[in-house]
Amino acid sequence: MTSDKGALLYSAIAAHANERPHETALSRGDHRLTFRELADSAEDLAFRLAGLGVAPETVVVIDLPVGFDTVVAMAAVSGLGAAFTLLEPDLPVSRKQLIIDDCRPAALVTESGVTRGPRPGPRLDERLVRRTSPAAYVGYTSGSTGVPKGAVIERDALENHVRRTVEWYGLTSSDTRLFFSSIAFDLALEQICTSMLVGCELAFRDETFVYGGAEDFLYHCRRLGVTVLSLPTGVFNGFGAELAEAAGHRAPDLRLVMAGGEAPAQAAVAAWATVAPEGTRVVNGYGPTETAVVVCYRDLTPGAAIAIGDPIDGVRFRLEPLEDAGDATELVVQGVAVGRGYLGRAASSSAFRMLDGVWSYRTGDVATARSDGGYDLHGRFDAQVKVHGGFRVELGEIVSRLLDVGFVLDAVVVPFDGAGSRLLAAFVRLDRSLAPQADAEAAIVRRLSSVLPEYMLPSRVSVLDEFPLTSRGKVDRAALLDRAQALPGADGEQDADPADVNAQLRLAWRRVLGSPPEDESASFFAVGGNSIRAIELITQVHSRLGVRLRAAELYRTPRFDALARLLTDRRAGIPTAHHTTGTTLVTMRQGGKGRLWVFLPPLSGAVTRYAALSRMLPADDTVWAVETPPELSGKGMAALADGLTEVLLAQGADQYGTVCVSGYSLGGVFGYEVARRLHERRGDAVRALLIDPPDPGAHRVSVHDAFDIFVRVGWSIPTPARQFTDEHGGFDLAAVTVAAKDAGTLARDADQQEIEDAWAVYESNARILDGLSLSRPQGLRVRLLQGDTGGEIDYGRRGPVTVTLDGGEPWSGGRAVGQWRDILPDDAVDRLPVDHFALLESPNDELVRDWLVTHARR
Repeated sequence: MTSDKGALLYSAIAAHANERPHETALSRGDHRLTFRELADSAEDLAFRLAGLGVAPETVVVIDLPVGFDTVVAMAAVSGLGAAFTLLEPDLPVSRKQLIIDDCRPAALVTESGVTRGPRPGPRLDERLVRRTSPAAYVGYTSGSTGVPKGAVIERDALENHVRRTVEWYGLTSSDTRLFFSSIAFDLALEQICTSMLVGCELAFRDETFVYGGAEDFLYHCRRLGVTVLSLPTGVFNGFGAELAEAAGHRAPDLRLVMAGGEAPAQAAVAAWATVAPEGTRVVNGYGPTETAVVVCYRDLTPGAAIAIGDPIDGVRFRLEPLEDAGDATELVVQGVAVGRGYLGRAASSSAFRMLDGVWSYRTGDVATARSDGGYDLHGRFDAQVKVHGGFRVELGEIVSRLLDVGFVLDAVVVPFDGAGSRLLAAFVRLDRSLAPQADAEAAIVRRLSSVLPEYMLPSRVSVLDEFPLTSRGKVDRAALLDRAQALPGADGEQDADPADVNAQLRLAWRRVLGSPPEDESASFFAVGGNSIRAIELITQVHSRLGVRLRAAELYRTPRFDALARLLTDRRAGIPTAHHTTGTTLVTMRQGGKGRLWVFLPPLSGAVTRYAALSRMLPADDTVWAVETPPELSGKGMAALADGLTEVLLAQGADQYGTVCVSGYSLGGVFGYEVARRLHERRGDAVRALLIDPPDPGAHRVSVHDAFDIFVRVGWSIPTPARQFTDEHGGFDLAAVTVAAKDAGTLARDADQQEIEDAWAVYESNARILDGLSLSRPQGLRVRLLQGDTGGEIDYGRRGPVTVTLDGGEPWSGGRAVGQWRDILPDDAVDRLPVDHFALLESPNDELVRDWLVTHARR
């Protein structure tokens, strides 16, 4: 295949491969793919696809994680002149199958490889009349019958869009673009195809692209040198609301931002316009799925009305009167951009038609022409709505899926305004004899999530005995909308204490998802949260509590109660990563004199690791935690244990009825040694309850091993630790500082001293196990809780975050290992099926708390 064959995407890549082969085409962190490598990979894949019968007017389904391989597959299909269909990786399997059954591809490209389609169908031009050129792609949108509709878009339409977009943006090979879209949202095609046409770098987000809002997001744009950005409107509005609260330029290279999907907010436009010192162009893009991506652009200026622009070259707009709607007119798109129609059962749609001899698409959008050019949009006249910043859905499809649930008798879905974008509310009537006795709403959401993409899931499902009716006996949708729109405000938001983290998080949750969490264990992503709503929740949290929540933290901690604890810590100034306090003894919580808990430092030395756990212990208990004091640093276990014991006694540890000494990981080893010494003073009043302590004999951690744990575990930096080590064995802590900020575990305004202080503790504690031999407990009551590694901690892995239990005690009998076997019987060991590094993460920390309290009483 040569560059003069195939469609524009492949041809452009092939041309750049010949003229500038070593220039970067795609990047993701440190991983880069040159145009030569991209072209060669596409050529190889095209050869395999051709062997499966892929040719013009056939379809290839691409079902891959978003990244380099997706672009390779698109280019290969383009080179063969065939059409592709892109599947969102997280799409429910049943919906993927519906799409595959509808388009009947010649081949599938998945992570497992390239395979022939299960039931290849006739050529596309035999199913729908060819208009100007071969088919380029099939884009799927929601269908009112419960089956997604596939719109066939032709090559001339896509290439016209790409060339006109390049002209409108002034895009050149010196630009850098960030890929930031759902792959199934056709805005992804705009980002990929325009970048490859001009030969500019397209950057994908990698593991270090962690953001807690607009400031972090723009930090990464600066870091990557992003100059042109296309965002779904929901993201544009969410970040814009945050930018509007703070002055200052944050992305000097960012010269253009496009919002696509639905009308952006005026305040967001004004905020984005100022992120570069000389100003940033803000562009509004409009285009239905049934046309090639975007059919018109308009530059937006702060304070001006939000409107769409005149059509791009090769496209025309006309306004058609709507019957029985007074003077209202519908926007009709004509010309090269219009697709052939829908595949399959939706092929007879009346939206595609000939008007005055020109192939046209009736958009369903009510519009009027502006005197200054462009058009105002006034909503839709049909049952379609746009949600989550631009995804267009048929309410009928969601209703159809609701009625598929065996105990749902009737259903109505209405859209309502959420934080930054529109959301959906479902109202249902149930057959009570068949419905679950408890939490029927959650059962319905679970059923829907197995067949619908996340953007189509209702944010709330409400059960009604009867639907409200109008005077004519029809369902009163206005009344249902009032119910859906009844967000906090008059009913309690104004009365909520601004300092009450739980109350403010509950309101933020309700503002974003449409309803508050049903209970403390509700998981954000299990009840309708998605990537766009995550940005909205982050923005809400910042505006209400004044604290930063990062996207990665929300994904790791989606439960309401755990999220509230994290935010409480952050608002109180307690760091959530492995940061030390610089104080030897820290009172985590002051209680009575009946029982004292003492937690010894893990490898990091950070007693903040015990902050959440300390709050969950019985309210009358006192909780202390101890860090390694500098004067005992690196002097061995005996000196450290002796010194910490004296600190505890000097602070009055002997005045408590019971002293429970504990510690996680290396802190468990410390805890054992301190507990032995306290037992010599207090006898049976002391017990050691140790949380997954390593075998001292097998875990004499070298300094380089400690540095590896410090980088990858302590600061969650995905980059191999060896990249921060020089040829002489020294450690580049300045580079670690930058990487920790990128990972979201170090604040943007922190300096290198924080990393240096933390590393000093790691290095010191790493030396303490050297030569340690455990002595027998001599009457001390000792209990060990092992994680699922059975005492053989693997610092290179992270296992399951949570454990599902069927009742009873969550732990079972364990087995003493290594030096612990020499001093303890197996019946002193319990085992919890959770990975070592997840033991103190929510909700596992509740199981650890239960174990501690249970054995403190025995």
